[in-house]
Amino acid sequence: MAVNPPLSSGVQGLERALSQFDAAAARIAGARSSTDAAGRSDATDQAPAPERPAPAAEPGSAEQVEALASLQLYAREVQAASKVIETADATVGFLLDTRA
Repeated sequence: MAVNPPLSSGVQGLERALSQFDAAAARIAGARSSTDAAGRSDATDQAPAPERPAPAAEPGSAEQVEALASLQLYAREVQAASKVIETADATVGFLLDTRA
């Protein structure tokens, strides 16, 4: 049985967009919580995704603005990938209903 290529494409796009979204969010969060009151590093910070390694952005810096813009971009990518998955599911459902 063949795997549904549009569904696979949608899932891959969703995973990639979520990974990039998380990396951008971590860069923003790292700008605010990279050190605590005692000056120690926050142990819960996650490393950025390998596609785009970057240190935490300084609050109000160009890097932080870029990370915020990236969040919006990746949110749109998540929406688009979700729509691909929904459409592939509806198409398969329609084909199964037609064949039945």
